[in-house]
Amino acid sequence: MFLKLPINCGTFTVMQKITPIPLIPDAKVSDLIEQRRGFSLNTCELNIYETRKAVDNFPLSFNGFTITSMLRGTKKVRFKDLISREYVPGNTIIAPAKKELKIDFVESSFKNPTQCTALTLDNTLVKTQLNEFNELLNKGSFSKNLDVLDSAVFLYNNEELVSIQQKITAIAASNDPFKEIHVKILLKELVLCVLKMKHLNILNADAANNTNNTPFAAIINFIRQNIYNTISIEDLLQVSCMSKSTFYRAFVDQLGVSPYQLIINERLKIAKNLLLKERLSIKETAYASGFSSPNYFIRLFKKHEGITPKQFVNSKLNIFL
Repeated sequence: MFLKLPINCGTFTVMQKITPIPLIPDAKVSDLIEQRRGFSLNTCELNIYETRKAVDNFPLSFNGFTITSMLRGTKKVRFKDLISREYVPGNTIIAPAKKELKIDFVESSFKNPTQCTALTLDNTLVKTQLNEFNELLNKGSFSKNLDVLDSAVFLYNNEELVSIQQKITAIAASNDPFKEIHVKILLKELVLCVLKMKHLNILNADAANNTNNTPFAAIINFIRQNIYNTISIEDLLQVSCMSKSTFYRAFVDQLGVSPYQLIINERLKIAKNLLLKERLSIKETAYASGFSSPNYFIRLFKKHEGITPKQFVNSKLNIFL
């Protein structure tokens, strides 16, 4: 019997889309590649870029630490490692100051424009948040220090990041006389959210390499090795060597997810692979990936991806046809 997890279990560390912003009317477009709207505040600068022309190897860099998120269309982005990554709605890139990225606008046109936000933050604010987060990691001996100031980071949005980004955009564009105060508070939340997401990425990579050098990496490894079995909190407590209160607090403070969410995420990864590569039915996939019923699996999948398993399969098959 598999562990039945609650449907309403909070924020998933998975891909969620930011609501697109209304496009600039075609008649008012003056730049086909970098049509820009901007809002400047004391602690950040928010720019919204639209592209209506296909172009390759477009150089992109920012003067400060920048969080950029896709809202519409598709791009190809290359970091220093030269690996081409598909950059679509649901993705966010953390771009350090003065670090150049290369962008391919492969499908951009007037009929199919791309749109993204670029939020450049005050470096002092980012460093303060980073130091506080690393101090927490060191205090608990949970992981090595993070550094988001020197290398680009590719993220899959979660609900928390989307919510904060949308609030910042709405407030920055408003006439709210207190918007400087509101945005400063939200920026701290956003940086903390990004740090937690990168921390989880590092632990996932450690687990993939069978590196159990932190309690969290050991937990992720245990979940993956026992994903088809019942996984109890007591099992995870034993692996982590933590008390229950420390265990839950550490998850929320440093990863931004609960143990239940981590298990769900791993099972959904397996489910997507079974649907596409093994071509199992939805019912077969549900049970094979450890869910207690097909209906429960469908509800969780839709919450996770925004579409049903059937819609997911159809969308992927259409790409390959």
